[in-house]
Amino acid sequence: MRDGAHRILQISDIHLGADVNRELLGVKTNESLQAIIRHIQERQTKMDAIILSGDLSQDGSATSYKRLASLIDVFNVPIYFIPGNHDNQQVMRTVYPFENILDNRHILFGDWQIILLDSQKPGAVEGHLKATELQFLRECLEKYPQHHAMIMFHHQPFNLGCTWLDKLGVTNAEQFWQTVENYSNVKVVFVGHVHQEFFQQIKNIPCYAVPSTCIQFQGCRPDFALENIPPGYRWITLHDDGQLETGIERLPHYIGRFDAKAKGY
Repeated sequence: MRDGAHRILQISDIHLGADVNRELLGVKTNESLQAIIRHIQERQTKMDAIILSGDLSQDGSATSYKRLASLIDVFNVPIYFIPGNHDNQQVMRTVYPFENILDNRHILFGDWQIILLDSQKPGAVEGHLKATELQFLRECLEKYPQHHAMIMFHHQPFNLGCTWLDKLGVTNAEQFWQTVENYSNVKVVFVGHVHQEFFQQIKNIPCYAVPSTCIQFQGCRPDFALENIPPGYRWITLHDDGQLETGIERLPHYIGRFDAKAKGY
């Protein structure tokens, strides 16, 4: 990694429960997360931060959030998070900051700024970026106009070609794109939520989705179905000249029992 580079890991859709043995469609989510952690320890020799991009918990329990912090504490780097539709923000705020999980939403790395947005719509599966979130985004971009901007939130602001999931993205995605198109320093958008690897370029801005650490969704389908591929995470390298590199790492095999007949959760 050349000088002026910053390595970030994106870990998403973990779905832990208060019960350490809880399964999600045949996968023990605690076990699959531990396998991901071991893989990172073996493969990622240098990192500067980790971002947990939503659905940290399936049941929104304090126990699950505390166990996550304990499991991921093996990495001696700051860890940041954003809420997903399954997360209980009230509980999260009582638990975090905890261990090395921090609650910062604007992070500076060299000539980069990372902006974390809350796309949770209370009581809903789909997402929404409130006016206060879009204002926060504008304030960050205007305060640091010379810093390249990486934006991350949970719900996708684009269509995947997957009918059921396309209904569950950010409901006001057009407002988001109208906001960022006014700022030339926005370089990339990352999301979670969709449990699959995905890339699309919108308004000349590359957008990436990441696999889950547990179950994976089949893409390009009208209805819900699981994909029989291993869980994974994303690495992101930010260079101070504004260039970035990113890729997906997956475990060598599926964790748990694959449920080919799953219709949702």
